Amino acid sequence: MQDKAVRVVALQISVTVTVSLLVLLRDGSALSALIGGAIGFVPAWIYARGMATAGGADPRSALRAQYRAEFYKFAATALLFALTFVLYRDVSAPVLFLTYLATLAVYWVALVMF
Repeated sequence: MQDKAVRVVALQISVTVTVSLLVLLRDGSALSALIGGAIGFVPAWIYARGMATAGGADPRSALRAQYRAEFYKFAATALLFALTFVLYRDVSAPVLFLTYLATLAVYWVALVMF
C-alpha cells in the first residue's frame, strides 16, 4: 500500500512540474502553478505518511488512523491555500486552481494505472 501512495505522490509532483513548465513557456506564472501543485501533493504526502505510521491490524485503529490522516490532509490543504492568498499577492488564481485540480485528477488516473 505504501508503494502505491508513493507512486501517486510522485505522479502528482510530475504533473506539477509539467504544468509549471508549460505555464512558464506561456505566460510566466509558473510560481502559481508550482504552489497550486504543492497544495495538491503536500497534503497527499502527509496523508500517506499518516497511514504508513498507523500500526495494528485492528479495524478500529485503522479507521481511526484513516480519519486522523484525512483530517491532517484537509487541514494542510486549507492552511496552504490560506497562506498562499495571504503571503503571495501576485498569485494567478486560475493557474493555481487548475494545477491544484490537475494534481487531484491524478487520483483518478491512479485508480486505472495502479
